[in-house]
Amino acid sequence: MAPRHAARASLDALRQRAVVVELAIVVTLLFGFVTGTVLLDAALDPFFLDSATSLLLVRNALALGWAGVLVASCAAWRGYPLPTSMPDRNDGRLVAAVVAATALLATLPFFYLAVRTGTGVDHVASTVADPGRVFTVRTLARIALFVPGMALLYHGLVQGALRHALGDERTLAVVATTLLGAYLAAPTVVTYGSFGNGPWLSIWGDRAAVAILFVLALGVGVYADERDGSPGVLPWLPVLLGLGLVAAVLVPDVGSPGGVLVVATRTAVIGVAAAAYDATESLAVPALVYAAFAAVSSVLYVATLAAAFGAG
Repeated sequence: MAPRHAARASLDALRQRAVVVELAIVVTLLFGFVTGTVLLDAALDPFFLDSATSLLLVRNALALGWAGVLVASCAAWRGYPLPTSMPDRNDGRLVAAVVAATALLATLPFFYLAVRTGTGVDHVASTVADPGRVFTVRTLARIALFVPGMALLYHGLVQGALRHALGDERTLAVVATTLLGAYLAAPTVVTYGSFGNGPWLSIWGDRAAVAILFVLALGVGVYADERDGSPGVLPWLPVLLGLGLVAAVLVPDVGSPGGVLVVATRTAVIGVAAAAYDATESLAVPALVYAAFAAVSSVLYVATLAAAFGAG
């Protein structure tokens, strides 16, 4: 199939009622996850002091449990599996390759910062030599939420729902998961730490409104196509409008070289994890991808701080 016809076929596959339904469910549940964590934060730490490690452990355990309930309930309701078994031995080389690729990707956002702070190999080496300085209890608690949270929300939920809607178009599901991840994972404030207090997920305020409007626009396009069988670009006009709103929301948040690099890196990592999940049929593999990213990012973050403040 010619590239132009293949692209048209992919776009037509996305413009169907099943995709709209699954995207509506995904956006609703992701917003529900964020709402739950906001309420949890308000209940456990109303002044947002984030000072007690024990409180962080409880908060993250409850947040991860909430993510698991949402994702498992959706999979059971919609009738698609959540493969949590370990990958086959035959997938060993693939797993090693994606973990190594992710470790390399994790270094990219720090190049821009390293130039500004004068971070050198000696700073990284001294940081690696003292892992206790990097992997504190608080950092490990955050990794323990970030890693499975990303695997559950982006691959158990988003990718699982898209695969359910698209059927045999599994490559398209990988691409769509990556593109949706690019929007959801883009930070509202550019930071170089890897994960903060949870998965990369910005779906609040204008981000949530635009996500809802995009799904509605896609639904309008599908309705127009089903009703009139309109050829050409007409059914895509609402979708193009929705994409314009997406760009209008994202550009102010990532409108700097550092911001672009962070978003590009996060998008690439989600894409690698999505492709690996599709190839291995195991949620453990995306989890390994995000664990590699978190580990490398944590080391580089501490090394960069050491360089900035003259330590190490």
